[in-house]
Amino acid sequence: MKNLKNILRCYAMGMGLKSISTAFEVSRNTVRKYVRRYQESGLSIERLLAMPESQVIDMFVDGVSRSRTPSPRQEELDALLPDYLKRLSRKGVTVKSLYEEYASKYPDGYSHTSFKRRIRHYKLEVKAIGHVEHLAGDQMYIDFAGDKLEVVDELTGEVQTTETFVAVLPCSHMTYCEAVWSQKKEDLIAACENAMHYFGGAPIAIVPDNLKSAVTRSDRHEPVINEEFAAFAEFYNCAVFPARPRHPKDKALVENAVKLIYRSIYKDVEGLIFHNLDSLNAAILKSLDEFNSRKMSGRGQSRKELFVEMEKDYLQPLPALRYQMRERKTATVMRNSYVTLNKHHYSVPIEYIGKRVEIIYDADTLQIFYGMKLITTHTRDDRPHGYTRKESHNLPGRHGSYEKDLDEIYQRAATIDNIVLTYLKEVAELKKYPPLAFRACKGIMSLERKYGLDRLVAACACASQGRRYGFNEVKEILDKGEDIDFLSPQHGEEWEAPRTPAQHKNIRGREYFAPKSNKKN
Repeated sequence: MKNLKNILRCYAMGMGLKSISTAFEVSRNTVRKYVRRYQESGLSIERLLAMPESQVIDMFVDGVSRSRTPSPRQEELDALLPDYLKRLSRKGVTVKSLYEEYASKYPDGYSHTSFKRRIRHYKLEVKAIGHVEHLAGDQMYIDFAGDKLEVVDELTGEVQTTETFVAVLPCSHMTYCEAVWSQKKEDLIAACENAMHYFGGAPIAIVPDNLKSAVTRSDRHEPVINEEFAAFAEFYNCAVFPARPRHPKDKALVENAVKLIYRSIYKDVEGLIFHNLDSLNAAILKSLDEFNSRKMSGRGQSRKELFVEMEKDYLQPLPALRYQMRERKTATVMRNSYVTLNKHHYSVPIEYIGKRVEIIYDADTLQIFYGMKLITTHTRDDRPHGYTRKESHNLPGRHGSYEKDLDEIYQRAATIDNIVLTYLKEVAELKKYPPLAFRACKGIMSLERKYGLDRLVAACACASQGRRYGFNEVKEILDKGEDIDFLSPQHGEEWEAPRTPAQHKNIRGREYFAPKSNKKN
């Protein structure tokens, strides 16, 4: 009666009387009697299983054991079962292949049907497994296959291995797979998104294995989800519900789907040469459609038919746009009030110089945060060693080309008087080198603050007439009052000539430095 507790455990987990009878090779009436006595006892299954075996036998079979002495054939198979069960977890090992091996060594042993029954019986003795009811549109199981596929470089002949991503909707068994370069979060997120678009909707929860690209820290109670993967799931209104560590049965369906893909899709692409990932995925997709359209064993419908009938309408609708993966980087604002991302520089308001900021970016834009505060946004630019600046940041120094800055000075001069505009253009033409021209013109325009607009216009007219071009020339005209003749009468009366500087024997004056003419002897 060593199976009595297992029979009661299976019943408590929801297994039917017929299934228990078949699995344990006990008559249905006997199973019914055990179940009736279990119900009459009023004991919980936990307390019953904790009781000694002898006490349980006394309660259910009146202390009479009906166990039979096993036959030599049964003893031989029972000795092999632990190893067979362990090997069944390996890739490519099936009950059929194990029976072929058993039959070759023991030709007088059990038949194929009896062998399968003994395997199933032993599984239940080792560990009973409860049935899990899968709801339509509830979960999507994801995993990576162990075996890798290959892509061959057409020019060099270099062989690159790829990972195979697999996703399953457990209610209908609808399956998706594709080849990706790695198991990193970028490839995982892209593959998950492609799976949702293949299914035509999003599930309520995504059930990953404990990959670092999806789960930062595994925990059976509250695992820590990778921030980027969590953001992706939130974008599609999904929860992330990782399988428990070291509990492969939590995602048994996707594990089984991987085995089926080995026998179908891998077999279809075996021996073919692919020169890029797109051609490999095109072949996988073709084989995948055939796989989903094939009728499942023991059912009269295919995965695709079950999906359309049971699950498609329960998936969440997909957003109009795809998810833009965002990354983050911590940086210090440099002394010139810029931060650097991928060798390109972006401006930040000057009050954040020396501060540590967070850059969150995708393919199109980047946002710069100080703590929880968004301080600026830029359009992403990947040109190396370039600078992106916002005028509102009021950064010190000059910015932009000298030609552009000269145009701005010309526009300002045109609003004052065409005399000033014409003179500035003559100065720029004489200086030839744009930086020199910009400095001279900027200096001339700055004289407005000290002398006023009218005198600046008059000084430019005087300088232009005397063909004297430059900042120092205009300033000298203004200092000496040479522009008085070019002022309008009302302004000329208001202007007062500069006072003559005081004379002193130690003041040599400009005449001292004037070149003296050479006298001929």
